[in-house]
Amino acid sequence: MDKLLSVDGLKTHFFLKRGVVKAVDGVSFALAAGETLGLIGESGSGKTVTGLSILGLPPRPAGRIVAGSIRLDGVELVGLSERTLASEIRGRKIAMISQDPMSSLNPVFTVGSQVAAPIRAHGLARGRSAMDLAIDELARVRVPSATERAGNYPHQFSGGMRQRVVAAMAIACKPRLLIADEPTSALDVTIQVQFMDLIESIQAETGAGLLFVTHDLGVAASLCHRIAVMYAGQIVESADVRTLYANPAHPYTQGLLESLPKLGARQSRLSSIKGTPPDPLSLPDGCAFHPRCPHATDRCRQQAPPSIDLGDGQRASCWLLENA
Repeated sequence: MDKLLSVDGLKTHFFLKRGVVKAVDGVSFALAAGETLGLIGESGSGKTVTGLSILGLPPRPAGRIVAGSIRLDGVELVGLSERTLASEIRGRKIAMISQDPMSSLNPVFTVGSQVAAPIRAHGLARGRSAMDLAIDELARVRVPSATERAGNYPHQFSGGMRQRVVAAMAIACKPRLLIADEPTSALDVTIQVQFMDLIESIQAETGAGLLFVTHDLGVAASLCHRIAVMYAGQIVESADVRTLYANPAHPYTQGLLESLPKLGARQSRLSSIKGTPPDPLSLPDGCAFHPRCPHATDRCRQQAPPSIDLGDGQRASCWLLENA
């Protein structure tokens, strides 16, 4: 399968007065057209910063990409000028669906004008008005009475419908890559299912690759083809979704899956991973997960483990797997 996106050794650091935060520290993965890769982990693991780095938008002024490569259709994005990124990449080839639709939509403009904005910006309204194309996109994401609703304002939409509007903005310019950053976390369960169905239908129609950022393992299992698990700015395990859920190799992945409620099982309380994620300004020596790992050894406390190939596309970074 041809690679659409290739990320290799990506490092995005935040330079603060108190020190350097290695928010993304040597992340590598690939994504094919039409494929969905789930990026999962606890808050603060570096998932969102990875997505923003691909867009060339590490939070400024503190954040910047210090190393690594990001290639889209073979074109290197790291080092491109802001003008080139804005005019040729963002919106046109890569688009993002954010977590909170209200922070993505301007309350003083109609939703139709906001969906039409990227179409105008990239000069794609050839032969038809940008508003007509925007109405088509609203209809595509199943906004009822799209022609009439295009004249409404964000506050006149429910949370689920606002998220559909954000999706319409993202796909308006037919991007090759979609980055969805926790797009279902603000929705109730019923609307989550509808929105995931919508994302799948959009992807099937356009053939876009999807990087799906989430902390919800249930959502990831139903939507993603492959999973990459992040912890403390690094990918600690990656595999196809069936392999990872059936046979998780890294203790952190195991802990995440064990914390899920099991249908039909009687449990007085759910399992949990002890402790909290490390302070990004003071990461422990060796494996970053060792203070919370029930299997940690002296070697784990002293040396960072390499990424070990476990076969069938599964990789994990853990000394316990060295002779697996």
